[in-house]
Amino acid sequence: MSERDESRAAAEFVARHFPETTRFIADERLRELPVFGPYEVQGGVDELEPAVAVVQVAFALTRTQLVTALAMGFAGLGADRTPQSLTDDEVRREVEGHLAAEALIELDRQMEANEQTVFPPDQQQGMGVLASAVDRAFRRPQ
Repeated sequence: MSERDESRAAAEFVARHFPETTRFIADERLRELPVFGPYEVQGGVDELEPAVAVVQVAFALTRTQLVTALAMGFAGLGADRTPQSLTDDEVRREVEGHLAAEALIELDRQMEANEQTVFPPDQQQGMGVLASAVDRAFRRPQ
C-alpha cells in the first residue's frame, strides 16, 4: 500500500469512527484557507425563462483540482495567450468560470432529460412540492 493510500485509509477510519472530530477538523482547516471570488455572475441568460436569483457557491479545492480547472478553462482562451501572461485575477476567473460552466452544462443536461421523461404522478407531485420550496426559499425580500 502506498503512503497516499495509507493516509487515505487512516482518514477514512477516523471519519468513520470519529465523525464529529472529523467535521470539526475539516471546518477549522477550511477557515484557514484563503477565499477568492466570486468574480462574475455566471449563467442567467435564458430567453425562455428569466433568472430569479443569484446563488453563490464556495468550493474547497485541492491544488490538483485548481490546476485541472485552469487547464480546461485555459484551453478555451485565445491562441495568443500563454499561462505566463495570465494575471492572478485572470487565473481565478478562469477557474471559477470553468467550475460554473461545468455545473450549468450538467444542470441543463438534466433539465433536458427531465423534459423528455414522463414521471409517475407521485414523482410529479414531489417535483411540485420541490418547486414550491424553491419559490419560498428564493423569493425577493419584502
